[in-house]
Amino acid sequence: MKTNLLTVLLIFLFLGCAPHLTAQMTSQEQETAKKEITEAVGTIFKNLQNMDAESLYKSYVESPDFIQITTAGEIADFQTAKNEHANWFLTLSSLKVTRVSEAFRFLPGNTIIYYWFGKFEMTSKRGVQLIMDKFGTTFIFSKKDNQWKVIFQQASSLPPVPVKE
Repeated sequence: MKTNLLTVLLIFLFLGCAPHLTAQMTSQEQETAKKEITEAVGTIFKNLQNMDAESLYKSYVESPDFIQITTAGEIADFQTAKNEHANWFLTLSSLKVTRVSEAFRFLPGNTIIYYWFGKFEMTSKRGVQLIMDKFGTTFIFSKKDNQWKVIFQQASSLPPVPVKE
């Protein structure tokens, strides 16, 4: 009797402690998510090119859990990242962003890793034209309130170089 009771208790213990994985998205759900995230990324880069930090960060989750790792290797929370972009925009008169490639990775639980690779062409307020022709950024999106929001971003780039004329 003790053996049966112990076995039942152990089964409940293991089942209760086992991780509960969320189901992977179906192919149709993945295609829908790709379209929605492509739209969200389009909005992000449109607001980036418009140099509008306020609108840009509406696509990001405002949470203490948000992390952005900059091209300088610094970790920024939501407000710091937003402020740093606003300050950067003050130094520019124009910014053009061109996508070269992208990729999606689907994780359980409505979480998607989106990789973007492209180039940035910008003109400083002093008239200096600069290019970052190898710029990569990884976004992690999560669906919040029926909207895909960035919960993590990491960017990597070579330093901008002056455009040779």
